[in-house]
Amino acid sequence: MGYIKYKDKKYKTVTIRLTKSTEFSSLLKEFHQIYFTGLDKKMEHIRYAVLELVNNSIRAHQERDEQAPITLQFILSDQDLLIIMKDRGGGFDVGRLPYDISEPVDHIDLNNPDFQAYRERHGYHRFGMGLLVAKRTFDDFVLKFHARGKEELSWTEGRTEGTILEMRSTISHE
Repeated sequence: MGYIKYKDKKYKTVTIRLTKSTEFSSLLKEFHQIYFTGLDKKMEHIRYAVLELVNNSIRAHQERDEQAPITLQFILSDQDLLIIMKDRGGGFDVGRLPYDISEPVDHIDLNNPDFQAYRERHGYHRFGMGLLVAKRTFDDFVLKFHARGKEELSWTEGRTEGTILEMRSTISHE
């Protein structure tokens, strides 16, 4: 039977709340206190992908001066690890990414001119890699947006309050 080891205790579910003022060093320290049984080979990849996404959410919260927490929920079953991340960073237009998010990850060229233009346009503070890394890391990846009152919707300028990411990784039973 699998478990999440967090701060030397065993859990099936762990929820972490972060704020716009969370320092990256404290975020790293927190993440290195989490271990998922059955995912030994993917552990560092999972941490890296989630850190990329959390960093993007923190930046979005800072830009909007959003006080609400970013929530990360880790749920481990015998079959898989489900990570649900929810923020109020305003969401984003997926059409502005330097790739088509619906494409299979092996069809996305990281060296295409769109990536370079994206980085230049954002002063090399954004690289367009967070979602792509997560898509490559997790067996299942779902991107949603939400409005006030928890209503899910397509990204809509002025209506979208934030992002919901659901990422699932299958447990190895070797």
